[in-house]
Amino acid sequence: MIITPDQIHSKWRSVDFSHGGYIQLEITHPLEWFIGYKGIDEKTLLVISANEPERIPSSKSLLVTKGLRTDGRWALTFTLMRKDQDSVFETLCADIICYSETAADEAAALLQVAKRYKQWDKLLEHQRKTLMDESSRKGLFGELVFLNHVMDNGRPALQAVQGWVGPDGADQDFAYDGCWHEIKTVGISADSITISSLEQLNTESPGEIVVMRVDKCAPQHADARSLAEEVDLTIERISSDSEALTLLENKLSKYGYIDLPEYREQKYHYSGRDRFNVDNDFPRLTSANVPAQVTAAQYSISLAGIAAWKLEE
Repeated sequence: MIITPDQIHSKWRSVDFSHGGYIQLEITHPLEWFIGYKGIDEKTLLVISANEPERIPSSKSLLVTKGLRTDGRWALTFTLMRKDQDSVFETLCADIICYSETAADEAAALLQVAKRYKQWDKLLEHQRKTLMDESSRKGLFGELVFLNHVMDNGRPALQAVQGWVGPDGADQDFAYDGCWHEIKTVGISADSITISSLEQLNTESPGEIVVMRVDKCAPQHADARSLAEEVDLTIERISSDSEALTLLENKLSKYGYIDLPEYREQKYHYSGRDRFNVDNDFPRLTSANVPAQVTAAQYSISLAGIAAWKLEE
């Protein structure tokens, strides 16, 4: 039986948190699972096993503890410390349970629980409160397609991933050999792109805007892939380089991505890209050419209006 976040939410509502306590989830699984409250209004996921769990460090979001029970079995608890992440914690609980349900035995299931929790912990530490919205999903899809293009052109995996600097807070998405690349993922019929700040194109170094054409499509469409499938392809491609793989996983976490069923449902089709050279004459708003009283701005650029800056592939 696959348990869902909605079912988890419903179960929690049936617990009287004012007195603490837990209820067992009636599911088929190598481990015993309970949900409840460790203290007043402190949501907790509890795992009971005959095997001792590994030590899992707590974080700002979750308090993780383990202890030996009087019956000789071990208890592992995950307690939510930040109420603003309540809904994503319910998703986390359902996901960890489902992720570990196919393990061969208790010991293997505990290893899967620890592995999955660590992935979620990275996501929560970047303060993601909900699933990625549609715009963010398409944006990540386009950036991963571009990252694979970079490797197609011969750049080693580690260098390629290191150059993906957008998730680290850089103003542009990619930077290689003194040249930056700002990725704009739009539908095939889009006639403009959005520049999110005065800083995004505020640089004297050479660079380009890369417009990636990505649209939703039916699963039967040729070359249709979900966001999760695009992630899988990228991971498989660099899996032999452990340093590049670890770095990629960290950047995906910063972006707000974790492998969830929701990211495997919608399919996308990539139909091509256009590149535009951003030189000194390129039309843009920066802190240097707007009135000093304007401290922030978001604006759109017509794609037809910058045809003169289009680069040949």
